[in-house]
Amino acid sequence: MEKIIESYNDALDIRAKFAPYQTSGWHFFYRGHASTSFKLLSMVGRKSPLNGDMLKSEQSCFYDYLKLIKNENWLDYKSKRDNEELFYMSIGRHLGLNCRLLDWTASLDTALFFATADEKLSKEDAHLWMMAYHGEIKDFNVDIKPFTVNELTLVKEDYCLPDDNLIENQPLGILRRMRQNGFFTITPSYQLTIPLNELETDYIHFIPFEIKANAKSDILKNVTKNEDFLCLSKHNKIEDDIKSINAQYFKQ
Repeated sequence: MEKIIESYNDALDIRAKFAPYQTSGWHFFYRGHASTSFKLLSMVGRKSPLNGDMLKSEQSCFYDYLKLIKNENWLDYKSKRDNEELFYMSIGRHLGLNCRLLDWTASLDTALFFATADEKLSKEDAHLWMMAYHGEIKDFNVDIKPFTVNELTLVKEDYCLPDDNLIENQPLGILRRMRQNGFFTITPSYQLTIPLNELETDYIHFIPFEIKANAKSDILKNVTKNEDFLCLSKHNKIEDDIKSINAQYFKQ
C-alpha cells in the first residue's frame, strides 16, 4: 500500500485499511517522529554511556532516579500485581529518564501530533511508525522485569486510583501515559542499540509511513488532541533533576 502521507485523511485511510485485521488477533499502535532521520530506538539506545558500559550506565541512572523519588507517594497508584521496577521506570520515561522503554500510543491522533508539532522541524519530512502486534498484550506483572527481559516485549500499564482522589492528582508520568493512551516496548540489554524495526518477529512488525513536510500543517490542524490535553505543558521539578541524573551517565 502507499506509504506516503500528504494529508490528515491519508493517515485516517491507513488506519481504516488495517482495521479489519483486528478481528484476527492483530493490535496496532503508533509513534510519531518529527524527522525521518530519527531512528526507532529507546532513549537509552540513542545515547552513548560515559563509562562505555550501556547496561551499567542505564542501571546506575535508574537507581539514582529511585533515590530521587523515594519520598514520592507513587506506590499509592500502583496495581498490586505490577512489577515495581517497571512501574517506576514507566513514570520516569514520561519524565525524560534514559531507559529501555519506548512509548507507543493506541491513538493515531496522539502519534500524529508528536510527528508534526515541533516547529523547529516543520520543514522536514516526518515518520508515523505503526507497530502491528499479534498476541496477548502483557500487563506489568511480576514476571516482567525491565533489566532481565530476553526478547522485545510489549506491555500495557495498569494503574489504580486511591480512594477520594482525582485522576488529575496522579503523578505526572502516569497522567501523561493515561492521556496519551500509552503502551511500552521493552528492549532486552543485548539489543539496546539496534532499531526496533530491525528486531521484527512473527508476532511484531514495524511499518514506517512518511509524512511529507507540506502535510504537517494540515495534520496538526485536524488532530483532536492538543498539547494541554497530552499534559506536555505541565511541568514537575523532578523532570529537571532527571536531566541532571541522565547527564551523569550519558553524553547529552
